[in-house]
Amino acid sequence: MFKSVIFALLFFVYLTVHPQYIQVEHRELVEGEIGINAPGSFSEAGAVYVLENDISSEKSAIFLGKDITLDLNGYSIKFADANYGSILNSGFEQGVLGWDLSKAPGAKILNTSDSHVFLGDKLMSLQAGDEITSSYVYLPVENRSYFAICGITGRYYSDMKNYPDDEMKVSVFVEDEFGNEVSQQIEYGDGSKQGVPVENKSPRLGGGFVYAHLTNLPVGKYRVRIRADTDCFVDEIDIRPAMDIGIGIIEKTNPLAHFDHVISESRPPIIPSFFDFTGNMTTGAPIDTLPQVHGEGTITIKNGIIESDGMGLLSWGIQSSSKDVKVILDNVNIKTGGISSGAAMIPNTEIQNCRFDVDMPFLIQRHVSLCSVVIWGKNPVNISNSEFYGGQGCLSVKGKNSLIHDNIFVNNQTVTNHYSIMGTGEGSKIYNNRFEPKQGSGIYVSRHTEVYNNFFSIETSPPTCEYGREEYSTAAIRLGDYNAVPGSPNAAVGIKIHSNKIIINAKNHESPDSYIPMAWGIFYSARGGENYVYNNEFVVNNHDPESKVKAAALYISGGLKYFGGQFYNNQITTNVPAAWIATIYGGASKSKLYNNTIIPLNDAKFKTFVIGDENRANNVAQNVEFNSNIVKGGEFDIGATDHDHSYSVSWTLKITVKNKEGVFQKNTPVKIRNKFDEIIFNGSTDVNGSVTTELQEYAVDKKMRSIKTPYTIYVKDERKIVNLESNKDIALTIR
Repeated sequence: MFKSVIFALLFFVYLTVHPQYIQVEHRELVEGEIGINAPGSFSEAGAVYVLENDISSEKSAIFLGKDITLDLNGYSIKFADANYGSILNSGFEQGVLGWDLSKAPGAKILNTSDSHVFLGDKLMSLQAGDEITSSYVYLPVENRSYFAICGITGRYYSDMKNYPDDEMKVSVFVEDEFGNEVSQQIEYGDGSKQGVPVENKSPRLGGGFVYAHLTNLPVGKYRVRIRADTDCFVDEIDIRPAMDIGIGIIEKTNPLAHFDHVISESRPPIIPSFFDFTGNMTTGAPIDTLPQVHGEGTITIKNGIIESDGMGLLSWGIQSSSKDVKVILDNVNIKTGGISSGAAMIPNTEIQNCRFDVDMPFLIQRHVSLCSVVIWGKNPVNISNSEFYGGQGCLSVKGKNSLIHDNIFVNNQTVTNHYSIMGTGEGSKIYNNRFEPKQGSGIYVSRHTEVYNNFFSIETSPPTCEYGREEYSTAAIRLGDYNAVPGSPNAAVGIKIHSNKIIINAKNHESPDSYIPMAWGIFYSARGGENYVYNNEFVVNNHDPESKVKAAALYISGGLKYFGGQFYNNQITTNVPAAWIATIYGGASKSKLYNNTIIPLNDAKFKTFVIGDENRANNVAQNVEFNSNIVKGGEFDIGATDHDHSYSVSWTLKITVKNKEGVFQKNTPVKIRNKFDEIIFNGSTDVNGSVTTELQEYAVDKKMRSIKTPYTIYVKDERKIVNLESNKDIALTIR
């Protein structure tokens, strides 16, 4: 049965999602068009620029003005194309080859699987005071920025007792080919800072990269020396080109490129742009030879490829700081790679028929919402018929009332909270998309967003750098507002999730024993407003229900105040409990689950819903309602922990009244009493002789169960006793 369900859902996807990036044939220029055959600046308003050949640049390639069209004409723009090398054995995959460990008596090569998940299969363990030195790497381009980097894992979340004081710390030094230490004081937008070396630095929670900023170095050979300021795990130590752009559009630069800027907790986070092209550090004006783009306008880029050559840092296929310029991307393929390096970072856009291929193995810090495509402006955007592959998250949109539809998302998320779609502006619509992460989750939903007619296929994740020894979740859709109060700007409210097809494949990861992989259809942790999850079709397949892996269609933990969500008219095919309410993540209040249909997958036996966690007595359910939830071929059953939960189970009772001649009796008084002889319904039949009401089977309040059934129905002189343990349709004949 499971395979047939999957095939049906995949057929649904085939019918609804049709990305259309096409490699076009080169064409001849027509009259009035301007040919481009080399990197440079192009800013004539009203012009149509057309590539006449592939072009490449050892740094950034193209800078544009507004109100122009750039037709790539089937050619490619390649940037950061200078045969940038890499330090030998930068990630210790070949043990200690190429490394001087003479000043590191505590150095050890470890397997990431045994010690700490990070990048690749190996990393280096150091003790405080250890110093290691790399082999040399040749830097082929002068007068540009490089970052000397050191990956550092930080500790697992469960090990963090006094964050940030117990973070791992390192210092990064650079030496030239004569063994002399490189020291540079660099001017930034807020003054002068020591760019290299950087000392006693750590990533934020979740691991990341510490870097030293190098500028205006002569061509030559350089190496990296790392000092462990605490015990630490380090990996991927290198010197890489930084802050390159395939196509740049500049209103002003953001010359805050020191490690301390990027790692800061400022909101919004600091993301440097165009540092090497800054003419005035105070104002952010670009150098005089580049166009400075102000005011409203449009730029259309179409029909070709933009790609980076190699793995840079904080580099982008397209980057724009011109907040009022709309960048239209049509039939463009952007291929990029590198730490915190993506395909496009632009304020306002319309994207159609594009493909984004991003190899982003990790982030400098995961607390910045960097992903493959970042749309950071306030205007609504329309993104359609496009493909997103890789990245630490695929797409982030800030504009209200945006439309995201008919796309494919294949996220490759190895850091926490970087979803395929990392949130959209309020009032947006996400529909007709396909989400099939290689690793990671689907959507983080913003307030008043509607998510419908999408397909999700989600699997449990292997251990991650931050959560490698405890519970870690993936989810198709996440709603969260971190304890926001009703009426606050951060409260999740008015979200509608409906008519989606969601497959959850829960597979166990046996090692390490303490790692618990989890996967959910809807991860609901909101309380600031009411939200609605309805008419969705879930398939949950836990491949090893007896193992530690956990999965459910609905995972509900919004907290013990305010709102808890409405979940109704969903169909859930599963071999484990369909919903978990009051979970590891927190308690739940005023959630309502009703009219859902649960279908046991392969005739599996399980509790329909579960409430609470054995190890968390304070994570309880309060005033949760379960109404008219049907189990096909079985009985509804709740498995609750022995904690102070309060909830009720109710069913729909329909009473139809006829006379002896079979005529429906309208306006006929109907009274219903519970087992305590209390009147709990007093009404009359409608024009069809029927009355429908919801009645409790039982209610639980802090371990006390009050059973309300059987009920006695009174219609004139007729009386009927009903045990209400499921939905009932009762026919009464009166004289």
